[in-house]
Amino acid sequence: MSFCFNDQEAYGTISQFFDLAKCHYRHVQGSAGVSTGFTCYSTEYLVGDYFMSVVCKDVEAFVMFRIKKLDQLSINTLENVGDWKMLKRVINRMCRSLEISLQSRTYKLKVKQFSLSVFDIYQAVSAVNLLDREILQEVTVHLPFEDQVFTAYDFIPLIEGKRRQRLDLRIHLHEFSLEVLEEVRKLLTSTSKKLNSITISYKNIDNKCIELTAETVHSFDERTVKFLIDHADDPIEEMATLNLSDSKCPMNIFEIPSIMSSIASNLEFSQILSLRKVSRGIRQCVDYVKPDPFIHLYCISLRHSFYSVVINRTLNEEIVERHKRSLEQEAVQIVNDFHLNTRHQKSCMDNLLIDMFEGNKNLEEEDNSALSKFFKGMRDVLTSRASPLKVKELTLATHLQWLMMDIVPYIDAESLEEIVLMKMKNIDEECTINLDEISKTEQWIKAKKLRIEELTVRMSIQDMNILNFGWIRIIVETMSQEDITYCRKASCFDYKLICFECCFT
Repeated sequence: MSFCFNDQEAYGTISQFFDLAKCHYRHVQGSAGVSTGFTCYSTEYLVGDYFMSVVCKDVEAFVMFRIKKLDQLSINTLENVGDWKMLKRVINRMCRSLEISLQSRTYKLKVKQFSLSVFDIYQAVSAVNLLDREILQEVTVHLPFEDQVFTAYDFIPLIEGKRRQRLDLRIHLHEFSLEVLEEVRKLLTSTSKKLNSITISYKNIDNKCIELTAETVHSFDERTVKFLIDHADDPIEEMATLNLSDSKCPMNIFEIPSIMSSIASNLEFSQILSLRKVSRGIRQCVDYVKPDPFIHLYCISLRHSFYSVVINRTLNEEIVERHKRSLEQEAVQIVNDFHLNTRHQKSCMDNLLIDMFEGNKNLEEEDNSALSKFFKGMRDVLTSRASPLKVKELTLATHLQWLMMDIVPYIDAESLEEIVLMKMKNIDEECTINLDEISKTEQWIKAKKLRIEELTVRMSIQDMNILNFGWIRIIVETMSQEDITYCRKASCFDYKLICFECCFT
């Protein structure tokens, strides 16, 4: 299945056995308002809706109800574009529709080759992590805007994952510059064990890049550069069979998986991190064994001019990192560090805390700010795990529900006991919060404690779905007589409810 679109029209092709269905969608502006001209099998229809809404609904329907495996799923932009600003909104809407439809499936969609045009790499990461990674063989990411760039860290959450086969990654962009080449080299260095190849398709290329990629597979006709990865002597492939009596045994005993497995559970988290830095062989062995770091506390504090991360494994061990760089500069790095530190966490974490800085009070959902990028990156890391991250207490210092929804639904619902929502630091004015979406999540329904500090809830208590909690502290905007009666009944008749503390402004 493939869909190609721009800001005015779209083409869809669905091929199954010997049947090939082609359809065309076009924007129609008439005296009666906006509508869509839809043509399929030479018959044209007029649909009373914006053309992109019609396209997205068709894509959602196909993705949600597809049962069999797909050889290819391609959703990309056309070459001819009238309004680039409008195209950005169209891409964001299409990516969001695709994500919603993939999330609504009871099991992951099976696709061999996946291709998607994106405004930001996290949109591709979100979609890929919702596909069946055991089936996926090739991912193509299209960057249609001339000023679009990427870093190696952008693609790491897309490449990392639990699957048997390696991936072929293709990136389509305008300019193959020296900066792009450097990021490709970083990507090859950090993720080569998970890839078969990286192919860059370009429109323009720096002459210096041609010289530096002389040993790659370079097709000037197709304007592609392919970086092949040789796994002939991959030590990971032989690692599982190594032992002390093996003639292939490395000199360092920490490179032997059986030994590493026996000692890893007794190592502190900081010691495991230090071991990974000793040598490539030990790092590969640690990554092969996947020791549980047993992290109890993971706290990310975000400020205007710096950020800090606190990781606590035991009462005697605490790792504190402070960086004098802003979230705008380090959003991807913070997310990547969280992924590397927690990817093998199987035990239940006591606390996961994201402490927000002052400002961004009126951030909109479509805003492409660093804060939005950070939360979407965290969501991608959580969804890429083989099993949900187990956390007892989740604390989020924000009043923005759409940011919370990037975290809460992806925490293990059976482990989560307490939800704490707080106001961003250093905001003097009153902040209100809406809970209409988060209160419907499985995590909310199964949690035992709810604490909302310095945030005023803007909805009726009866609509908050709070009877499951045994301990509640909230501030509400108003309380009707019905709300008061509801609270009294809950306190008197609900055997689970031990403490109910409610204030109103």
